[in-house]
Amino acid sequence: MKSLKKIFLVIFLISLTAFLLVACSEDKEALAPQSGLVRNGQEVSFSGLSFTPWDVEEAVSQVDEQEHKPYTIMLYLNGSDLETEAAMATGDIIEMIESGFEAESLNVLLLTGGTLKWQNNVIPSETCALYRVAEGGLQLIADIGQRSIGDAGTLASFIDFGMEAFPADKYGLIFWNHGGGSITGYGVDENFGYDGLSLLELNLALEKSLASNTKLEFIGFDACLMATVETAAIAQDYAHYLIASEELEPGYGWDYSFLADLSANPEMGGAELGKIIADKFVAFYADSGEDATLSVIDLSRVNDVLQAMGDLMAACNEDFSQITFKNFAKSRKNTKFFGGGSPRDNKCDMVDICDMAAQLAPYYQEEAEAVIQAVKNAVVYHKYSAGVEGAAGLSTYYVFGGKEQAEQAVEIYKSLAMNPHYTNYLVKFASELTGESIAPLDFSEQIPEMNEEGDYTIQLTQEELDNLLEIYFTVWEPVPDEEDYYFMLGESSDVEIAEDGTIVTEFDGVWPGINGDFVCLYEIGRIQGGAKYAIPAVLNGEDVDIIAVFDEANPDGRIIGARPLSGETGMAAKNMLKIKKGDRLKFLYYAEYFGEDESMELEEWYEGEEFIVGDKLELEWLEVNLGEVYLYGFYLIDVQQNEYYTDFVEVEFIE
Repeated sequence: MKSLKKIFLVIFLISLTAFLLVACSEDKEALAPQSGLVRNGQEVSFSGLSFTPWDVEEAVSQVDEQEHKPYTIMLYLNGSDLETEAAMATGDIIEMIESGFEAESLNVLLLTGGTLKWQNNVIPSETCALYRVAEGGLQLIADIGQRSIGDAGTLASFIDFGMEAFPADKYGLIFWNHGGGSITGYGVDENFGYDGLSLLELNLALEKSLASNTKLEFIGFDACLMATVETAAIAQDYAHYLIASEELEPGYGWDYSFLADLSANPEMGGAELGKIIADKFVAFYADSGEDATLSVIDLSRVNDVLQAMGDLMAACNEDFSQITFKNFAKSRKNTKFFGGGSPRDNKCDMVDICDMAAQLAPYYQEEAEAVIQAVKNAVVYHKYSAGVEGAAGLSTYYVFGGKEQAEQAVEIYKSLAMNPHYTNYLVKFASELTGESIAPLDFSEQIPEMNEEGDYTIQLTQEELDNLLEIYFTVWEPVPDEEDYYFMLGESSDVEIAEDGTIVTEFDGVWPGINGDFVCLYEIGRIQGGAKYAIPAVLNGEDVDIIAVFDEANPDGRIIGARPLSGETGMAAKNMLKIKKGDRLKFLYYAEYFGEDESMELEEWYEGEEFIVGDKLELEWLEVNLGEVYLYGFYLIDVQQNEYYTDFVEVEFIE
């Protein structure tokens, strides 16, 4: 390690409640409780949500009477930090303009807003505006004033404007921005305290709009993590198809050349158009190293999915106990999840529904198979790259990694009025997950021992094995000039667990590094033949996680890019930054204090020496420093996500 200095990282964590609060504005009004909308036998309440519409008729008056066309596409273009920092919305607008679609058969409308700074000289930053994409550019229709993209009234008015001013046989509504899944919802507006639309607010907007009378052909999310059964359940009353991604989307989102395909065949329905959008989207990133997936969901079949999920969870509820919770927790841990962050970032707890059912199939085979079949019927098309293999097209919220926010998140979920059996299962599971320890474990006296093969082992009892969820081998290096502080080089799940409770791992004195320095590696997801890792770093002054892949094709590792932390947006970052020659980079190291002084900080972050990236940034295998003492130990997690360390063994490598 060249040099280290202590730093204090401030991570801006947005409470889940923030996405249900209204942004400050004098003309916002609290709605009275709504009645009449019933889903899954439960009344949906919009009480307390903000709904501030703008003057649709005034905007319509600015438009000449339009010829009835086959399609009108409405794009809710929330620029936010993606535009302010990287001009990504501007990039997609250029794609639309250059797509070459025929305006005779297709209207393309934009509502722009949500960003501090539009990175072009056309769209104003101080107000929201309506535009039409036509004649090789943007045509301004109306300035509607500075409005919160996260206000349900802003969205409902935009839908009404599009359907009134630009009549068509079919309508499509696309949401452009961040997505956070079923609990966090869609979008952040930089001008209104990062206000976004929760799913309940989205439901309110659709219910109060003309889409409640005339169904949209499709609703699309050019945003992360929105191919959820909860989104689909809300959308089913207002659209025929949902087009969205289960996983994080690459920053530049959809390939808008699909507009030319639509104008060439404007009679196509949502399923056929969705297939084109999905194919183009995944192909666009084929050579980028970034993963992409997109689903096309028939909303008329969503209730079948919810019913099947309810039947499966009704069986789980009937058997629910502390004993079965252990099995359920282990199946949840093995379920394919999306939006995986790092130790410094968010956990959104979105899982693939089919894989969730498959993990529960050993206990409830018939019910699990019904869930899988219902999803297959509902997902009429889905496309994915190799890194997302196994995604079946539709996800759901399943509390686990976000344990600290579990109580709040489950309350939000209950307000969505999804299947009551599934909701009740989440309540029970969360209660056990966050409750008193089922069986407190103590590994502090366990000291890793070296066997005859030179591998390190510990021995667990059967009870400890029953309560064990995950186990990692960890390596720690002394922090220079800091007594009793060690930073974690990383953790590896490459351990073997024998039936008798013997845990075995090997470490041969080499660890991944970059530019001559060891790096911290945190496993954030399993992929076919390998795993993805996050490397905490600072890139050009911005906190990021460098994403690396180790798999059969890349046994020595491959760097994909750098993902910014969620920061003030509270949502997983959509944009993956490319690391280029000349960039400034330094690595971050998590450290713990293992001394006797109780006044010392137990946890710290340190930063390495900054360097300038050369022609190419590559992982390398570095040997440990001869004569330096390292700490080896095991890190264990039980079924309730409680964390434990074994005692550590000191290891010194000599020639």
